[in-house]
Amino acid sequence: MTRLLSPSRCRALGACLATALLAGCGGGHDDDRFDVRAGLRNLMTQPRALTLTGSSGTVSYTLTLTNTPQQAGTYPRTAQVGARSELVSRLWVSAATVDTVSALNHLDSDGLAFGSTDGSGRCTDISSTPTAALPTAALRTQSGPQAVHEEYDSCSASATRLGKAASSWRLVGEDNDRWTMLCVQSVRISSVSMVVGALTEHCHEIASDGTIGARARATVTLSSGTALTMKNY
Repeated sequence: MTRLLSPSRCRALGACLATALLAGCGGGHDDDRFDVRAGLRNLMTQPRALTLTGSSGTVSYTLTLTNTPQQAGTYPRTAQVGARSELVSRLWVSAATVDTVSALNHLDSDGLAFGSTDGSGRCTDISSTPTAALPTAALRTQSGPQAVHEEYDSCSASATRLGKAASSWRLVGEDNDRWTMLCVQSVRISSVSMVVGALTEHCHEIASDGTIGARARATVTLSSGTALTMKNY
């Protein structure tokens, strides 16, 4: 015998079905996992050019970030040879260029940085978190250490250390978890700084396999202490 549902039961069932469908349409899930190891490697080794914009009051800001792979070379402080990539950030305030910061990163066979040089003649030794310690299936809420940076006043073996700082990575859901960002904290010891502000974090859309997507945002901390977010979405 066929049993008919009462109107109240139908309404309740309809609400449950609607909730289930909404939960499954678009967006991510708390148990989605992401290959952070591949994502960090892709950020360091693949070419990338971004233009991010933001504003504070009536002042508009534009930040460009470019990563350009270079020919293999020698890190002058330790004579270690590896692949290289150049990361350049430029900041415009109301259409006028005010700051350019360039760093030539020296990479090991896993695409992780072991050293960095800049235009001022300083070198930074970088102890990256070993590849084996970086997760390949991290939850959207996870974070962890990326590297320890030790900056020196020159690139000679007898250079004086200016300071030491650690950087980290984190995963963040965006727009109600419609997509996920891999964020990397930028380290500033002495030489990596901007006149108007300093880049403190840059975030990039990441797929579960570590592929880097088109969306990006960055945070620049202005000399006034104000944190300004710029993005391309």
